[in-house]
Amino acid sequence: MERQWKLGEDLFLSDCILDPITFDEIAMTVRCNCREVNEWTVRSTAREILSARLDDFYELLERNVGEIIKEVNKQKGIE
Repeated sequence: MERQWKLGEDLFLSDCILDPITFDEIAMTVRCNCREVNEWTVRSTAREILSARLDDFYELLERNVGEIIKEVNKQKGIE
């Protein structure tokens, strides 16, 4: 079964919507993808990783904005 990436189906309110970025991930990505290792390649790689994470963040937010509104209203006693 394919994931829906929807709150209440295969996501929970406590799930992380923005995955963390580690120093190790940046170092490994530079090691695997860059011929030269310097300040520019490290910074550029970090920006690319962050950009991809933000794209995923916004996609998840768009898929679930209605569910977030419903949950907030439910918590406030507005249904």
